[in-house]
Amino acid sequence: MKVLRDPLGRPINRLYFKAEELDARCERKIADFMDGHRGGFRLPIPTDDLIRLIEMDTDDLDMYADLPEEEDGHTDFFADRKPRVTIAKRLSDPRYENRLRMTLGHEYGHVWFHAPLWRISGFGTDDGPAEPRWTCYRDQIVDAPQSDWMEFQAAYIGGALLMPAYSVKLWAGEIAMREAKQPPVPEGSDLGRAMIERLIRRCRVSEQAARVRLLRLGLVVEP
Repeated sequence: MKVLRDPLGRPINRLYFKAEELDARCERKIADFMDGHRGGFRLPIPTDDLIRLIEMDTDDLDMYADLPEEEDGHTDFFADRKPRVTIAKRLSDPRYENRLRMTLGHEYGHVWFHAPLWRISGFGTDDGPAEPRWTCYRDQIVDAPQSDWMEFQAAYIGGALLMPAYSVKLWAGEIAMREAKQPPVPEGSDLGRAMIERLIRRCRVSEQAARVRLLRLGLVVEP
């Protein structure tokens, strides 16, 4: 980890992590939590456990907020207390369960990694949340651009919690061996599709989330 100046001018330090370090921290976090609350780690990560993770480190979690259609959630940071997380009510529909799970993982990334930075900064010590309010739009929950390091880290953390690197690499290797190959493989190939489908099934994530995770880990490549 490196501590750098925030490139977007926010009054917080930027935390720079290598992908391998993010993966290792996320695997330890979810495994330790489930050992303490479930009697052992298993996949898929139960949605209730994602909710409990957030509740442990926030002042408030609203799972049924009336948010704009393009907004799936947001996290309010405070200088003097734990953050507040809001999730769009429409994601409670069973049809959107995979989207809800990824949104919870994403917001927990903000709670875990970023909320402490605002408390350390002491910025915004009145009763209101620090500005800007951290809105997480639907198109950035899974695949945020690296130009916004907070959103990119939260998206990566969400994927790493739901799809731990060790398991994903193991499954990808098993599938590649069907044709005596080694990852990476083209994402549109039969092997690439099989990897994506296994993540969807074993981790209860969307196709987009599975695809982005495999790309981030270098297990599939775009054409």
